[in-house]
Amino acid sequence: MNWHKLSPAILTLLVFLLAQGVGTALIVVTGLLTLPDFSISPDNSLMPLILMAVDILAVLICYFLLHNIRLVTWGDIASISWRPGLLGIAGGLMGALSVSVLTEGMELPEMIQQMTQAMSRSIMGVLVLTIVGPITEELLFREAIEGEMLRRGASPWTAIIVSALAFGAVHFNLAQCLYALPLGIMLGIIYYKTGNIVLTSLLHILNNSIVAVLLHTMDKDMADVSYAEWFGSALKAYAFMAFSGLLCLLLMKAFWTCYSNRQIETQETPS
Repeated sequence: MNWHKLSPAILTLLVFLLAQGVGTALIVVTGLLTLPDFSISPDNSLMPLILMAVDILAVLICYFLLHNIRLVTWGDIASISWRPGLLGIAGGLMGALSVSVLTEGMELPEMIQQMTQAMSRSIMGVLVLTIVGPITEELLFREAIEGEMLRRGASPWTAIIVSALAFGAVHFNLAQCLYALPLGIMLGIIYYKTGNIVLTSLLHILNNSIVAVLLHTMDKDMADVSYAEWFGSALKAYAFMAFSGLLCLLLMKAFWTCYSNRQIETQETPS
């Protein structure tokens, strides 16, 4: 793997981190100057705005400066084959359910728990969790990283794995990383077959929406939620994990077989 093929991942990650730092700093400074009682806390009403701003800032930098995002292809709905595409979405959801049971014992940092639950109870927070976050993350991790690596001649599985690793790493905690990594691989497979982020965004939106609905409706903290309690026993929970995992593999295999690859234009590697 040479620098030309790997640079989209490195540069996009640097842009994401830079946007987080600069965007958060600007909003914090503005808040301190305009609101006497301004403070950063997980349930602060400005937290969704901060997250939305840093994601959009990263996308704009990747589009205007790095040119890793191609608006001509990323939202090409007309090219989607919906019947096999739905197999991929269903397989991704089954895989996400299976992984969520597997990673249940990995406790989220308390601040992440509080912030996610607070966002699930406000309109702006739900918008960020279910729409803005998924679409901007697909633009960054599938289009800007995986797509650009494919356009530069990287092998499909290298581009898929690298984008999934980056997607997991930016969650900054082990629990979410272990969940995001396999989800990122499934999203990467769908992106590779379709050549755009239409289906990956739908899968990402559905996954996050399920989480947001559960958080909004349940009357307990995230740390107190247990699949064993939901299913009646740990054995039944793990049986569900195995079933949904197997169904995921079957559906993703069917998607891979039935969906005709959309050719992604490649660039010549500079000598």
